[in-house]
Amino acid sequence: MSDTRESLITWCKTNGVKGYSGKKKEDLIRMVEEAKKEQKEQKEQKEQKETKEQEVLDKKESSISQNSYAVLSLFTGMGGMDLGFAEQVVVHRQSVQEVDIDHVNTPTPNFVALKRHPFHVVFQNDILPIAQKVAEWNHWNHHYHLRDIRELLEEKFEFPAAEVVIGGFPCQDFSHAGKRKGFDSQRGTLYQAYVEVVRRVQPLVFVAENVNGLLTMPGEPIRQIVTDFSAVGYDVKYQLIKCEEYGIPQTRWRVIIMGVRRDKVGSLPEDWNIIPVSHLRCPLRSYFQHLEEPDVTDDAAQKIYSKAARLEKGQGQKEVNLDEFAPTMRAEHHGNIEFRRIHAGENNEQGHDLKERRLTLREAALIQTFPPQCILTETKRPSSAAYKPIGNAVPPLLGYIIAKKVKWILGLIQ
Repeated sequence: MSDTRESLITWCKTNGVKGYSGKKKEDLIRMVEEAKKEQKEQKEQKEQKETKEQEVLDKKESSISQNSYAVLSLFTGMGGMDLGFAEQVVVHRQSVQEVDIDHVNTPTPNFVALKRHPFHVVFQNDILPIAQKVAEWNHWNHHYHLRDIRELLEEKFEFPAAEVVIGGFPCQDFSHAGKRKGFDSQRGTLYQAYVEVVRRVQPLVFVAENVNGLLTMPGEPIRQIVTDFSAVGYDVKYQLIKCEEYGIPQTRWRVIIMGVRRDKVGSLPEDWNIIPVSHLRCPLRSYFQHLEEPDVTDDAAQKIYSKAARLEKGQGQKEVNLDEFAPTMRAEHHGNIEFRRIHAGENNEQGHDLKERRLTLREAALIQTFPPQCILTETKRPSSAAYKPIGNAVPPLLGYIIAKKVKWILGLIQ
């Protein structure tokens, strides 16, 4: 080895090798050679482990795909809708009927796993890196493309075949909480990319989710959206869903647009798209009861919360009522997520160890019905970045309810 003593010491420092101080060059050479050998062995072990894990996942996906419907996901985000269709949904027991519960143990008291639906995801797409990262941390990612869907369309990307296409195209420009630019914005016309994917893939069923502003904006944008989906060969219907009427602890109102390929719709009843109200009511307190406070918990996502000062007016300045439903989780928090606790507020919680604070990352995700054990931030470098994809997401429980309806439709048209 022709390295100088100084370069050997630099290598040791860079690679975290200790004990080099005062060593002769010959000793340093041996240290570096041993360290490199150990690094090589660790790398090989890591690669072998990753290969085995991938083989297990491949076998699992292959087994699932033989007995389930393929789902193509657009505007995936961190995978809320996808989770409802194809993963293990875990929610509070009060949110669901007994018939949907899969009686396996869950680590969180009073939370239950739901029976999985016969779907598997073959494609995902979004442009938000943190959304993809959260999906990866939780193994919800399946062939995830971090690209603008319009670019893929321009490049003549070959989408995989799928019986179902799902997605919530960007909704801020139709939202009551936003500027309501509607079709007068680039985001507002992203649904056209969704229409084009449906035209190319020709699924049996598609599901699009968006804000209830579609029904109330001047010009009734819902009419244009229905017209455009109809033009590519689908019978299209929509329904306003109030999440608090379906066991979700949040006053989140969404329009669910469904389409069935016209050559298949003849076997369906007139109201084939309607999801009956479950009348299950689960207040926020049920979802929060098991949580520890940020200063004592080991959960990295429960430690993180916005430190933004309370303002006199504007969004996010109120305290959530534990015996009611949370307000709609928004993507554009900018730090102004609602307060978990304001002293002498809605819940009048007192105590020297109960600080006035805003909702944590974990609490926001629970309000959206993401699993209580899901990973939302890195442990070593905790960050609040996941607030945005949490607010953007379709609640997994809503995704599960929609998937149940789609499964029923597919059973009738095939």
